[in-house]
Amino acid sequence: MGIEIASPGANPSAEPGITTQGSPFLSVTELAELLHLNEKKIYQLAGDGSLPGTKITGKWLFPRSLVEQWIVENSHGGVMADRLLIAGSDDRLVHKVCGRLAVEWQRSALLAYCPAGTRHGLAMLDAGRVDACFINWGAAEAHGRRHQALLRGYRNHGSWTVVRCFERNQGALLGSDVIAPDGASLLHNTAIRWALRDGDTGTDRILADACVAHGISIDRLQVATRHNSERGAAAAVAAGEADATPGVESVAREYRLDFLPMDTVAIDLVLEKRTYFRHLMRELLKRLADTAADNDAQALGGYRLIEQELLG
Repeated sequence: MGIEIASPGANPSAEPGITTQGSPFLSVTELAELLHLNEKKIYQLAGDGSLPGTKITGKWLFPRSLVEQWIVENSHGGVMADRLLIAGSDDRLVHKVCGRLAVEWQRSALLAYCPAGTRHGLAMLDAGRVDACFINWGAAEAHGRRHQALLRGYRNHGSWTVVRCFERNQGALLGSDVIAPDGASLLHNTAIRWALRDGDTGTDRILADACVAHGISIDRLQVATRHNSERGAAAAVAAGEADATPGVESVAREYRLDFLPMDTVAIDLVLEKRTYFRHLMRELLKRLADTAADNDAQALGGYRLIEQELLG
């Protein structure tokens, strides 16, 4: 899709010196003409973050390529209608459900799941790179307060809504040589070698909370390896490269590791309010609560499906 804007010479109202034919940036005047809106509306949309733009020396500039993408993604007949991009928490139940749907939709729509962790997923949602993000950020009993506080750190959080989807058991995955009757004894053992994630995940957040609860600085833990995924960290423990890693009960079962429970966490789905009503999203939410998902949850272990709740 190409957008042609007249050069400033052909457009007396354009801001001189900012945009030219083929320029990678559009001025307020040029964008207003392109979208058939008045300039006041352009300033409003730019100010609340709805339009992809930046303010330089007091003037708004809009990257041409991002404007083209914004137009396509906000068109009912564009790519938004036939693709669903999900990011956030690395979760085996979500993997199962998304994998099943991806196969069913392969001829009609694209479903992609990028388990990059809670904060990375929210950053992608904030930038408009994905449609929704699964998050977990602390114990289930405080999830409402914790999750809302986390979301407020992102520019576009005011246009988001949250769906509570399910709960899972969180704790520590232990190698065969580790003896730890409780979390305190595990965390106080400075000889334990840990496999950790990058600190932007809900899994590591549970570990940090456990350290605080037992009066231990997380910096005292001996970190042997770091991994991009929870299953990668579990594989390191199974291979003897580390003695323990924070994780979920289902992954402990998969890698035949001992599991030391620490807490229950809530898994929420964050998305734009308008995305909630899209057909593909409604179908995903339906599948996260159907009989097949419940069977998956029972087989994986450590999950509890709950009645979905729209939190905001």
